[in-house]
Amino acid sequence: MISLQGLAIGHTAHPDHFQLGPLDIELKEGEWLAILGGNGAGKSLLAQLLAGGWSQLHLDTLTGEGVILGQPHDSGQLNHHAAVRQWVQQSPYLQLSGCCFSVADEVAFGPANLGLQPDEVSRRVSDAMVLCHCEALTARHPLDLSGGEAQRVVLACALAMDPKLLILDQAFSRLTPAATQTMLRQIRRYSEESGCSVILLEQRLFPAAHFCERFLLLDHGRQLACGELGEVLPHLPGRVILPDSLRETLQVRDPRHHPYPLAMLREFYAEL
Repeated sequence: MISLQGLAIGHTAHPDHFQLGPLDIELKEGEWLAILGGNGAGKSLLAQLLAGGWSQLHLDTLTGEGVILGQPHDSGQLNHHAAVRQWVQQSPYLQLSGCCFSVADEVAFGPANLGLQPDEVSRRVSDAMVLCHCEALTARHPLDLSGGEAQRVVLACALAMDPKLLILDQAFSRLTPAATQTMLRQIRRYSEESGCSVILLEQRLFPAAHFCERFLLLDHGRQLACGELGEVLPHLPGRVILPDSLRETLQVRDPRHHPYPLAMLREFYAEL
């Protein structure tokens, strides 16, 4: 699915400019990965790379290699990969087509442009709108939606493409915590049924900790830690937004002598 081996990207002619990597990422079909980091960590740059937007980055491969869904990391453009890779970003209004007059047409826009049969487009639209709880928004104009409604519609647009890789780049910023949990459970259902791999890029540990099997921490373009939650936890304070009590616990706890009770952490912070 995804294999990045020592991959670093940047400007060959300007080595003092921002550089992302080296990155070592392995993601299999149906797996969930959380990429964590603060502002300026390189999350959105990595998201664009994974989505297939290499040509728009105007960067060079400095070291290593990468394969994403069987394609070299430096091949194609975003639109070439849209049928199998979907990237949902923080601001939903910037991702609307701007040429549709109803939510139903907006969700159908992508599948229709794949040249699918009308019955298949209708099926995809119906399934995606049910998954994202958008049924009541069918006839609404996309630009009349609230932030939370627009975010659910953009997620429905992505799922209607039936992707094999779904990249969620702070894609729940306008939803309440409860609505975010609901949407993630729905996306989990889609992932289990379709084998779609999901990548969450977040500044916060929760709710990604409830849904992801693997975690990667970025800091100013550098990969600081990667693995299961327990391997990444000690590196999070000061770099990722954490609940106060968890941050204080991590700052005083020595994981070499007191392993983190991960199941207890997930249960204790289930409401976050």
